[in-house]
Amino acid sequence: MDKHIARVPKYISGFVTALAGVFFILYPETVSGVLGLLWGIVLVVAGIAGAVDYVMSIKQFREEGYGNAAGAEIVLVYSIIITILGIVFIFKPNLVMQLLSFVIGVFFLVDGIVKLRHGTLVPNTKDLLWFVMILLSLSLIVAGLALLINPFSGTITVIRFAGIAFVISGIESIAEESWKKR
Repeated sequence: MDKHIARVPKYISGFVTALAGVFFILYPETVSGVLGLLWGIVLVVAGIAGAVDYVMSIKQFREEGYGNAAGAEIVLVYSIIITILGIVFIFKPNLVMQLLSFVIGVFFLVDGIVKLRHGTLVPNTKDLLWFVMILLSLSLIVAGLALLINPFSGTITVIRFAGIAFVISGIESIAEESWKKR
């Protein structure tokens, strides 16, 4: 196979990645909804598959004389819960990204508080490093509170940053293929 032809998939992959990044940057609300819808569909399919697996397992256990599958009911409960959650996400797709923003917000808030507490406990380190540590801790707390107060705005920002990362990754892939020894 010609070396130039072998590079085509990487060029296409880089272009599609960069294009997806541009779409993420320009239309973050749409991306948020589509991701939520896809996640909802995945959960519904997984939930139904889990419920079918439960029914098949119970039937097999009975046929083989094992009686009831002790503890297998948890699989059915789990399957029902994720199916319901999937249906909710299908009808409310933005909820997925808002929940993600909420979780990230809680993480930033807790992490900032822990680091702030650690920074106040460190004795005799009132130098520039200590000051930077306190500022970064406060920044984490503010970021966490912002994501908790307005998760949708945080979601849009997260999606746009992901878009920037996709654009950079796509350009990097194209450049890497272009600069390889010919």
